[in-house]
Amino acid sequence: MVAVCSYCKALAARRDRDPELIGKVAALVDTGSPLGLGATGVYAGRTFTLAGRVQLKHALGGFWDEWYLALDDGRWGWLAEAQGRFYLTFTQTPHGALPAADHLQAGALVDLGSDGLWTVGEISTASFHSAEGEIPWTVEPGATYRFADLSGKNGAFATLDYGEDPPLFFLGRETPLADLHLQGGARKPAKVGAQNLNCPKCGGALALHAPDQTQRVGCPSCGSLLSAEGGKLAFLKSLKQPHTEVAIPLGAEGTLNGEKVICIGQLRRSCSFDGTVYPWMEYLLLDSQHGFKWLVESEGHWSLATAVAPGDVPHVQGSQRNLWMQGRNWRRFQDSEAVVEGVWGEFYWMVEQGERVAVTEFVAPPLSLNREWQRHGGKGSGEEVNWSLSTYLEPAAVWSAFKLGGAAPAPRGIASFQPNPHKAALSKSAFWLVGALGLLLALVMVEDVTHRNVQLFSKRLDLYELTPGLRGEAAESPRRTIPTRRPAPAANAEAPPAEPQEPVFFSDPIEIKDGRSNLAVTLSAPVNNGWVSVEGALVSETTGVAELFLLESSYYHGADGGESWSEGGQTAEVFLSAVPPGTYVLRLAPQWDGKVPPVAAIDVQLRQGVMRWLYPGLALLAILVVPLLMVFRVAAFETRRWQESTYGSSDSSSGGDD
Repeated sequence: MVAVCSYCKALAARRDRDPELIGKVAALVDTGSPLGLGATGVYAGRTFTLAGRVQLKHALGGFWDEWYLALDDGRWGWLAEAQGRFYLTFTQTPHGALPAADHLQAGALVDLGSDGLWTVGEISTASFHSAEGEIPWTVEPGATYRFADLSGKNGAFATLDYGEDPPLFFLGRETPLADLHLQGGARKPAKVGAQNLNCPKCGGALALHAPDQTQRVGCPSCGSLLSAEGGKLAFLKSLKQPHTEVAIPLGAEGTLNGEKVICIGQLRRSCSFDGTVYPWMEYLLLDSQHGFKWLVESEGHWSLATAVAPGDVPHVQGSQRNLWMQGRNWRRFQDSEAVVEGVWGEFYWMVEQGERVAVTEFVAPPLSLNREWQRHGGKGSGEEVNWSLSTYLEPAAVWSAFKLGGAAPAPRGIASFQPNPHKAALSKSAFWLVGALGLLLALVMVEDVTHRNVQLFSKRLDLYELTPGLRGEAAESPRRTIPTRRPAPAANAEAPPAEPQEPVFFSDPIEIKDGRSNLAVTLSAPVNNGWVSVEGALVSETTGVAELFLLESSYYHGADGGESWSEGGQTAEVFLSAVPPGTYVLRLAPQWDGKVPPVAAIDVQLRQGVMRWLYPGLALLAILVVPLLMVFRVAAFETRRWQESTYGSSDSSSGGDD
């Protein structure tokens, strides 16, 4: 519908008979595009030709190119180029009415019916600046168009063009240039190296490393803020820059994650909480593919940030605390307003001192996900949302990447997404822990097999039969009362008269054949608010050596002030070490309080090869001491981390780098 004369830059519209001269277009701004008119390529098996280009100017300044693709099947599409990224879209007939521009909000979801849910990345205006070649729509020099960019999952991209009524719907995705197999065309060679200019205010030398994309320059010599549109510097204003110590100088080259980068800009930003200002530094890096990254330093903590498409991030509603992304649970750490305090070097947008953006941070150590929302151009003019993914870097890695002198300063405090160092130690100890627990389990299994729990002696002792004449006394004795506690002897009580010969029981000879297994003696007495003890000895008939032991069954219960209580138990057990094989006699001497025993009979057992779980339990405790200490240190670190969060530390036990 419109063609641009390559000689005189006249803009002519096709009419029924003769072309109509619309006017002349301005000179194209050199954006450093690798594309050129006449280039051919292949998309989805169909060949195409780059037939034209429209150059648009953003409301915040800066230009981007829209290339017109004419496909061999009669279709046409648009290849938008901005900041080294390419988005290929085609006009679509929407399945339903498109929302009005005033009903959209950056960061919100918009439902396009069968075309799916989309995240609004930006709502703004663009004005026609220039063009070349053939254009399939009627353009008007200087005309302004309102648009909304939408972001979907996995690089899906769409644009709503409100320059027409009804609005146009363009649907596509971000497309790597290599996927289009471009050949030929009047492409300009990419610029190599920096463009050396001088500050129009102080005359200081400035090197622009991305002159095609630079919109603002902060002069490091005089502090002036300069415009860099069209590759020419113009003085805008003098800035009162804060005194800031920078770690990475402008022009410093380094290698991060195997990719060469150069520092082209330095930005100091800050936020405030409860009257306290927290500043940090951001270093703009340009990579070898002319893409941008951010290296951020805050209190000695470093991170590398890259852009993330809004459509690839789950929608956040209001004060939503968590989101799930990339197989991780991201927890909301803080909301703040970031303010630009200092500007040095070159930037790809029209940065201003005092510029403010609303920032929300979600963390899953060692990663941080940040959303920046900004309104621009006054109320209703435009707004956009940008997401970035930051990866925590050790300071030594930054110093090594840029070959900075000396040692990296130690970080202060704990960063919001700093990896928990104790978790790494805990993970390493897991192998040792599993091995130790496996060995302990094997030993327990061996011991359980070898300890056969053989019964050597079992006897119910009638306490009345062991004490002659006791039954008659028991019949004449008064009824016992129930005490509230086990009675204690009075401090000045006189010693009771000597008891007659105490009851003693001697067992028949007991043959012990295994000299390696332990022994266990068990006493069972159904006492009720009373006690019975047994002084015992296992005596060798060969050597006369005795293994002495003492058992007591004691059980009391009652009520104090309406509350029930109980103490003790009706069963007691004592373990003896292994004894040499031979014949033994068990000597048992029961004792109790008073003349009458509290029970009529007691049961005594002697067993050999009894598994004693105390020792495996102690071994298990010894094995778990170090891991439990590490778990405590992990929890303490997380508590300290979340004390710095605007959302507190109520659920600080969980961590993102599990």
